[in-house]
Amino acid sequence: MDHSRKNFSDFFSIAVIIAVILCFIFMNDTGTTAALRWLAVVFAVSLFLRPFLVLRNLRFSDNGFGISFGLGLILCFFPAWTICAVTKIPYSDPVIFTSFAVMSVIGFFIRRYATKEPYITKKEIIDHLKGFAAFAVIFLAFFWMIGFNPLVDPGTENYMDFGFLQTIYRQKSAIPVDPWFSGTTLNYYYLGQMITVFITRLSLTTPEFGYNMMLATFIGMVFVMVFEIVSGTARCLFGDLLKKDSLADLGGTLGAFAAAFCANPHWLLYGIFGTVISRLFGSGDYRYWFPDGTVYINMDNGDPDNGKNEFPAYSVILGDLHAHVINVLFVLPLVAILFDLCMGEKEESKKSMLYRLSLISLLLAYFKGANYWDFAIYFVITGAVIVFFDLKRRGFSLRTFVVIASKAVFVTAVSIIAILPFTLNFIKMESGIELCENHTPPVKLAVLWLLPFAVTIMLIVWLYKKKTAEDGINVCARSSLLAFMLCTMGLVMTPEVIYIKDIYGEANLRFNTMFKLTYQAYILFAIIIGLAFTYVLGRRMRTLAAVAVVLTALSCIYTPYSAYRWFGNYADASLRKGISSLEGLRTDPVYYHEMEAYDILMQDDKRVLNIVEMSGDSYRHTSSLSVYTGACTPLGWYVHEWMWHNEPEPVQERATDVAAFYCSGDKEYCNDFLKRYDIDYIWVGPAEVCKYPVNRNGFWNCGEVVLDRIWQDSELALIKVDKSRL
Repeated sequence: MDHSRKNFSDFFSIAVIIAVILCFIFMNDTGTTAALRWLAVVFAVSLFLRPFLVLRNLRFSDNGFGISFGLGLILCFFPAWTICAVTKIPYSDPVIFTSFAVMSVIGFFIRRYATKEPYITKKEIIDHLKGFAAFAVIFLAFFWMIGFNPLVDPGTENYMDFGFLQTIYRQKSAIPVDPWFSGTTLNYYYLGQMITVFITRLSLTTPEFGYNMMLATFIGMVFVMVFEIVSGTARCLFGDLLKKDSLADLGGTLGAFAAAFCANPHWLLYGIFGTVISRLFGSGDYRYWFPDGTVYINMDNGDPDNGKNEFPAYSVILGDLHAHVINVLFVLPLVAILFDLCMGEKEESKKSMLYRLSLISLLLAYFKGANYWDFAIYFVITGAVIVFFDLKRRGFSLRTFVVIASKAVFVTAVSIIAILPFTLNFIKMESGIELCENHTPPVKLAVLWLLPFAVTIMLIVWLYKKKTAEDGINVCARSSLLAFMLCTMGLVMTPEVIYIKDIYGEANLRFNTMFKLTYQAYILFAIIIGLAFTYVLGRRMRTLAAVAVVLTALSCIYTPYSAYRWFGNYADASLRKGISSLEGLRTDPVYYHEMEAYDILMQDDKRVLNIVEMSGDSYRHTSSLSVYTGACTPLGWYVHEWMWHNEPEPVQERATDVAAFYCSGDKEYCNDFLKRYDIDYIWVGPAEVCKYPVNRNGFWNCGEVVLDRIWQDSELALIKVDKSRL
């Protein structure tokens, strides 16, 4: 790139960032200042923690902005969370800001004294701004669209996810009390929500805004990180084949679009071609509903069981800030470190290898508390990549197997020790591995996965058909990539052979296993597709390149189409509600009284606040006050708690207790209930009077009525319990 083009690129990035800031200012959203602080924190974490991302082989045109953010956030989070978990110090602003500051200082000394390089050069800052500019544009776009439908939705699991955020934020606890099973620690993989609270506090905002901004961060980072992995790997792998670095960036761009904005091939067949055929030859009434591709395997369609195949674009549009979603921000840095480890042609020093293995171990440890599925997936992938790499480099020998075994022992030991504060307070939910009796119909398997499988197999053939010396491809890197690609295809095929047993019924035995494995497979296939496209560009296969661009473009239509179906007409600014997850509930007649109670409970500064409310079913507008406020209730979302506790008996016992409290009218029983569950507030809201024949005689005089309203001829109330009266 000549000097003038480089200057234009640098100034363009700065102009884009300024334009994004102006858009936020003119948007006049209630979360505008929170969003600007959030963006500043994202940039600061990425830049100041960049020294920890020590790479030997991968080169990034944006200085690794996204990868350094993911790794930097983990490195800031882990000390703060561990100290708070062990010492019981509040997980609050002072600890979080101190952790960020200390890790930034350590990064300075690493760069300045260990590598003997300047802490941050002007070029690194300018390159960092390029990645940040791309991220900021995507963040802005989704911030805008989410603002048309920002509210927590009881019909999805974002109701639960928001409740976890609010609970962790309120309790300021590294080991939180379960908001839906009061008095016990949360027996769930909550570290994804814990790290979201970390960046929320670092941005000086609250979950009300942080929830939706984390969604926008997720999709922006998926795009940027996949771009970095593909372009950086392509430069190493196809260095002699590519005449220009820009070809690697083009491959990275296509891979990034595939990962962040495309759907699975079901959309191409039914959403694009199905709609065209319907309008040309049918009635034209056919309408594609954007979740269709995720539940394509379905008993209602005549299949033997139900399956699930999600992808990032669907997750962010639905508003799902679940464990498997947040964890992608840290899965991709692990993939980048792993690729960098295996792309070098020269033997790595023991010190460098130990450092990289330590980072991999820390990330795997985090996965155990954020999404255990990812620990299992990436432990296998890490092992396979390193084994293939070492066997190719060192050959089959006793020494090779000793080296591989020592690496495995190190990674296993560190990943166990680092996460002990979590595992010592957690009981695993799974019930073992079972052989599959049901299988996906071959036609449906082909619809969903034939295209990425074909691309992967073609890339393998290309890599092994040509002589290595001809294209300058490192044979060790090629072997590692082969392991990666085989594992990716294996993620799709595993649910056809085995599944992890849980509480779901006969129709959904494979559902969760398929869901979590294929979610990761989709993202990893996007990386492979980006690499294959780069190879095609290098080989000047123009027809294949054109086909890849067209299919990716058509698949990307899924995102604006689905966003329109879910968020509404996001081109009409007058319909936008704002980014707040809660503010819009105040004008909703269904939620209005709950928001009045919310205001009162949020003024109570007790960290673990116990309330009694209806114990409802999953995916319903129940147990909502605990969700909005972060307070704890004896029982919420029955089936979820059953799953987390591995047995229904204690859950049913609490459901019976809550029903008896509202219905019995027995003052002695109600007093005992309030003492047993240490209740601070009693809520009688619309959901409670609809489900229970409420008898107030048992608890009406247990404290001060701080809210009293009439709703559809029923009396609603929020009572602050006076424990001296019990």
